[in-house]
Amino acid sequence: MKILVKPIFLLNVLVALLFISCSYEQIKNEGSEVNIVQLKKKYRINLPEDHTKGYIWQLSDDYNRKIIDHINTVWHGNTKGVDFNFNTLSSGSTTLTFVLRKYNDTTSIKHFPVQIQ
Repeated sequence: MKILVKPIFLLNVLVALLFISCSYEQIKNEGSEVNIVQLKKKYRINLPEDHTKGYIWQLSDDYNRKIIDHINTVWHGNTKGVDFNFNTLSSGSTTLTFVLRKYNDTTSIKHFPVQIQ
């Protein structure tokens, strides 16, 4: 029995480390405050989103795609919101704009300026 416990424990530790290494750094500064991020790293922006009330965040397509790549969007439920995941491609600056919609109506807009170094 002790022989099986060690491999299972090691497997659990490896899986935990994998999840930690996959978590992206978060971009938090909104408005006029610029987010300084590093080149060739992955980042996320988390926004609250409640599907039960018909609200959904959408990324506007007016950012510079030569310097930042939108990898995917992952919804974590009404309590944890939605993560927009990005990869930095080259140095420069852009603004990521998100629009909160309820059906066809725009209810809020958020801007996240990003400077990639």
